[in-house]
Amino acid sequence: MPKLIRFVLVNSLIGMVIGWLVAAGIIWFNIGGFGERFAQSSDKPVIVLIMAVSFGVTFAFAYLTTAILLLPTDKDDFDRL
Repeated sequence: MPKLIRFVLVNSLIGMVIGWLVAAGIIWFNIGGFGERFAQSSDKPVIVLIMAVSFGVTFAFAYLTTAILLLPTDKDDFDRL
């Protein structure tokens, strides 16, 4: 697999996992009363799906953007990635 494709996939997956952990933390720690509302809801799968997709995509793009902005500009440094 080409180095840049692997770079994009790895950094996107890392960001997505971070987003999922933040979404789970919001529910677990009952931030803004969201955990209680989630516990009382009858549509838990829909809530989990919406949160997983929205937090996952947002954090994946943010993490990937940060990784791209911090790429080395020197060819020798880039080859060590």
